[in-house]
Amino acid sequence: MKRNAFYPGSTLGIIAINRNGGALIAAAKKAGFNVIVYVDHAQPASTKMADETIVGAYNDKIKLAQFGESCDAIIYQTPNVDSRVLHYLSQYAAIPQGINGLEIIQDRLMERAFLDQININIAPYVTVVSLDDVYQSIDSIGYPALLKPIQRGIGERSMIIRRQSDIVRAADFIETGTYLLESWIDHTNEYTMTAATDGEDTEIFPLVKLHFTDDRQLVSVAAPAEVNDDLLNEMQRIVKSVAGSLQYLGVFSVNFYVTGTGTLYVKNIELGLTSIANVYDTTTNVDQYEEQIRAAVGMPLHQIQPLQVGLLMVVRKYQQVAIQRQWLLKNNWQFRFFNDQDGDDQSILGFVWVTGSDNLIDLENQVDDTEVWKEQISEDQENSQN
Repeated sequence: MKRNAFYPGSTLGIIAINRNGGALIAAAKKAGFNVIVYVDHAQPASTKMADETIVGAYNDKIKLAQFGESCDAIIYQTPNVDSRVLHYLSQYAAIPQGINGLEIIQDRLMERAFLDQININIAPYVTVVSLDDVYQSIDSIGYPALLKPIQRGIGERSMIIRRQSDIVRAADFIETGTYLLESWIDHTNEYTMTAATDGEDTEIFPLVKLHFTDDRQLVSVAAPAEVNDDLLNEMQRIVKSVAGSLQYLGVFSVNFYVTGTGTLYVKNIELGLTSIANVYDTTTNVDQYEEQIRAAVGMPLHQIQPLQVGLLMVVRKYQQVAIQRQWLLKNNWQFRFFNDQDGDDQSILGFVWVTGSDNLIDLENQVDDTEVWKEQISEDQENSQN
């Protein structure tokens, strides 16, 4: 991909943001860029640092044209934007991340074909369009299996099929279109490797280990994760293969499963910035936001160096009172809270970075002693996979 250079004083557009968008806007402003944000609904808590915010539907061509004409380059923070919107905007401004990679990862079938093509181990799968297809395919896939829509997006549903009697429930699940029926990978650990690529060089952040509740809510991210050298080298090979083949510039992540026998599977690829990678705000010398800006504006990527071990803890709204106590007690915890207080008790209130020891077990014990996350922690992770 050809790299364009943009200098401080240029205008950077950002489309498709979530709560982490405020940190990306701050990074762009710190680098000297004017920032215009396009959102499909007002998010003042996230966009307040931008020079301008345009609120409009993703199919509003008049507002999109106004946005595009005002920008020199446009990036997205999350992949939750229709690639057709970026194609439309590309007539007005550069799209440094490219569009090809987004089209691949938004389509689960295309993503799996891409991973197959670059010789990466993924769960066995078949495509189905009807309940009869599920009955006919389940023997080759085995139980448990996961039924997922081909198109990845907001508000989608996945269904787990544990036994034959569950299949009848899929009648309400399969509506129209093509679905993926995929083997459930019985795994012992989940990891994420995040990297930034500028089309020539790829900088890889330290591997992290993830901890979820039994209903797939992220609880914690531990960095760096310790795995054997062969496993780490294979993960790095995969990440470099993705960077070299996806025709994408910027930050991306590859999510992994590891089974009890040490077999490695790729769960999926994520483009853009993630809550998981916020762990690097305190554990490495450069964060995901700065690397994203550098890739977008044509600067060389910052060489990534680990600084310290750390835990990123996800704070949800129902934990507000408990975390306020720790705010007054912990001198080695750093906090980021979001100003928007919408959402239910399970919505994300903020993040906590726990550092100050070179031993992750010590940090985990310190977190456990507070009991803030006690009710969330569960070893049963057999639920829906993305």
